[in-house]
Amino acid sequence: MDRNDKLDFMLSRRSAGTLGAPGPTREQLERMLLAAGTVPDHGRLRPFRFAVIEAEGRAAFGDALARAAAERKPDMSEAAREGVRAKAFRSPTIIVLIASPKPGKIERWEQQATAACAGYAIVLAAHALGVGAVWKSVPFTRGQALTELFGLGEAEEMLGFIHLGTPTAAEEPAARPAIDLSALTIVIDSNGTSRFGS
Repeated sequence: MDRNDKLDFMLSRRSAGTLGAPGPTREQLERMLLAAGTVPDHGRLRPFRFAVIEAEGRAAFGDALARAAAERKPDMSEAAREGVRAKAFRSPTIIVLIASPKPGKIERWEQQATAACAGYAIVLAAHALGVGAVWKSVPFTRGQALTELFGLGEAEEMLGFIHLGTPTAAEEPAARPAIDLSALTIVIDSNGTSRFGS
């Protein structure tokens, strides 16, 4: 694969829709997690960690999600609580991405940015391995049940749930809206400041 092919491959990444069994193998999981260690990391702090949830572990995760929902909204209906619990069964394997900032001179926001990059590296590695992946936001960032399940420290924060599995249907990748680089990018050079492409 030449360099242009590699770039085209990166540009072809899409979030998977529905995911079923099988999930990734242990070897595939290992490669995804190792890919996370290649991200830009000021100070080489590795300010992130992961929790891999598989098989019956999803039941414990679902219970913790439901309890977190009840903590946040005590009057939530049982049906709504079950809907939250069901999020744990959306795929055969889930990687919980946890930002774990270290004390010292590196700013907390910079360490969280590194942790977020680790999440992107995982979904990109999944794409390379032919594994379907979708990164879902965290509905509840804390809560006693989730804190206990994942052993969250005071400074730690969950950044997302990366669902992994086999796409259950042959889905055409959704077309992405065109990116207007001139709206997002300025160029500062010997001519002053201008919009990219102008």
